[in-house]
Parts: sequence; structure tokens; C-alpha cells
Amino acid sequence: MATFQVPQFIDQKPKIVGPLTLKQFAFIAVATLLSFFAYYTFDFLLWIIVSVVMESFALLLAFGKINGQDSTAVLKAVFSFLVQPRMFIWERNFSVKAAEEKSRADVARRSMSVQEKLKSISLNITTGKTLPPKAFRDEQKKKGFQEAVFQTGEKRLVKKMDYRE
Repeated sequence: MATFQVPQFIDQKPKIVGPLTLKQFAFIAVATLLSFFAYYTFDFLLWIIVSVVMESFALLLAFGKINGQDSTAVLKAVFSFLVQPRMFIWERNFSVKAAEEKSRADVARRSMSVQEKLKSISLNITTGKTLPPKAFRDEQKKKGFQEAVFQTGEKRLVKKMDYRE
């Protein structure tokens, strides 16, 4: 029998620059470069404040995790939430469709016999599915469906497939 090595720790990114990944190194390098330019631009006290803020933000981006996700992914989600438009529209069509379906189901239930209703209830309790009314089953049988009996005893209409064509 052949043996194969299964790769482990796939979620770890390769270390490019010492113990840092390329992304981590880029965040820290950009913040350090900006701090270098700020040294020649600002006063000494202002340079220290700006540098500490920039470097701490770069360290957060490079190493920070929030709820197991990289801080860059979290910040991306925050900005997309703030920028994308949010418009919630209530459409009456959904409630009308639901009412029509309910009325059709009520008509189907009234046309079922007591025995079919009991079968439907027991099937719903055991499997979470409902049994369609007999008229619907008969109509489906005519359209190329057939009744299949599964090992659990459940009867369901399945589409006939002819692979000889």
C-alpha cells in the first residue's frame, strides 16, 4: 500500500522576511517609511505622536486578529458596510403570494380524505415532509412521475428518467 504525506498547517502563510509574511512586512515597512518622512516634515513632538500612531496602526494591521479574522478583513468589512448603500424595501407581493399558497393548501386539505390527512400528519411528524393531496399525486403520475417507496417506508413521487434515448 502506498503512503502519502498529508500537508498540515495549510492556513499558515509562508514567512518571507524573517518571521514576517510579505503582507506583515509591507505594513510595517510603509509605516516606518512614512515615519521617516514625517521626521523631516514635523516638529519633534508632533513626529513622535504621528509615528507612534502610524506604527501602532501598522502593527494592528500586521498582527491583529479580531474574532479569529485578520484585522485587514475586518476593516475591509467595516468600510464596505459604511460605503455601500443600504435600502430596505418592503414588497407586498411576497405576502400576497404567501396568502395564495396558503389558500391553495387549504383547498387541497379540504379535498383530502381523513385517511390521507392522517398519513400526511404522520409523515410530517416522522420526516418533516408533507404528503401532497391525491389529486396532485395523480396529476404528477400522468406527467412522467412515479411513486417510489424508500427503505424508511416513505412514499415519494420521483421523475422517471429514460437513459436509453
